[in-house]
Amino acid sequence: MAILERNIFFLTLVGLWKPEHWKGFKAALYYFYICLLTIVNHSFLLSGVLDFGLRNIDVVVIFDNLSLLSCLITVRYKIITVLYYRKSIEEFVNRFERDPFRAKDDEEEKIYIKFDNFTKTVSILYTGLCTVGASWYSLGRILRMSPPNVMPYQGWFPYDYTTYKYYWPTAIYQLYAVCSAACVNFAYDSMFCSILYYLCAQTHILKHRFSVLVKNLQKINEGNDGSVNIREIERKMIGDWVDYHNNILSLVEFVKSLFSTAIFVQYASSSLLICSITYTLSHIETRSINFVGTLLYVIAMTIQIFFQCIAANQVTVEFADITNALYNTNWYNLSNNVRKAMTIILAEPLKPTLISSGYFVILSLESFTKVSYYKNNLLSFGDAFHCLISFLSTGY
Repeated sequence: MAILERNIFFLTLVGLWKPEHWKGFKAALYYFYICLLTIVNHSFLLSGVLDFGLRNIDVVVIFDNLSLLSCLITVRYKIITVLYYRKSIEEFVNRFERDPFRAKDDEEEKIYIKFDNFTKTVSILYTGLCTVGASWYSLGRILRMSPPNVMPYQGWFPYDYTTYKYYWPTAIYQLYAVCSAACVNFAYDSMFCSILYYLCAQTHILKHRFSVLVKNLQKINEGNDGSVNIREIERKMIGDWVDYHNNILSLVEFVKSLFSTAIFVQYASSSLLICSITYTLSHIETRSINFVGTLLYVIAMTIQIFFQCIAANQVTVEFADITNALYNTNWYNLSNNVRKAMTIILAEPLKPTLISSGYFVILSLESFTKVSYYKNNLLSFGDAFHCLISFLSTGY
């Protein structure tokens, strides 16, 4: 069965993955779509950076601008990662169609189907929740528009947009940039989480194959009349299983090298985003549509980090459980050579398999809980910063 088919379809919709069979005019149109997506998001980021400054002493506005810029920086890294590493992602998908990752019996096929259905549920749930949050956030920005003077988002432009001739194209450009950035976020994050869950599926298959290996060796030992070289068979079967385990570990390292930088930027910026928007939320009228939109946006960003952390944490848990699964088989009924090999095999999974982000942050449920700690500290810092700004501007 093809993996990541659903996630690649999402990437195609947002403009990051041209289908291989599209040629000629369709391919040219899609390349134009890719260029449009890339130029709009990068130019919108540049517009926000050029407009950013401390001339506005409203700390709420400053935090709001910082949160949007951090989100755009994350999207920039995600766009570059998918476009630059497309061949590597395709190679990752193709490896699951070849030995030793290809399903060899009905039980392994059921494991794949189980995790495929789970990733489908996660992708739909994650995309739905984040879409609601991003939509309400954008709706709040739309309602605060005041043509032709107030744009939905702040930014610097090399022309005067305060005329209706330029105002509406610029406003539509900003809204498209934010909506497309949100879509890139959803497609990329759902793909990353799906990849991690497919790695979990591989650990389940690894444990299943070892139980099958033990049963087969028991049958061979019981039915051997001395004409079969049991030692060579044991060495071959255990060697194949160990090679499969090493191949799974190489997949984990490949995923970390592919997504490490982008996920680190995602984790750092989302943490800053949650903290800064939470501070902004505390200074918004609770009955306004802007408050509801901002609140849902904070929830969406929290869910974004949560899904990544819990998927990475599940990979760590599944690899740690390999030792228990192997020990619970009837390996003690096998020969001394197999029992000696089991000593080495059981020791290997004791080293934790961790999904690191930028070689600094380890994605886990513990790292997710730290965001709340940073959020509380930033709220206190924001209040102190607001008092300092008020003192400098008013003198008391």
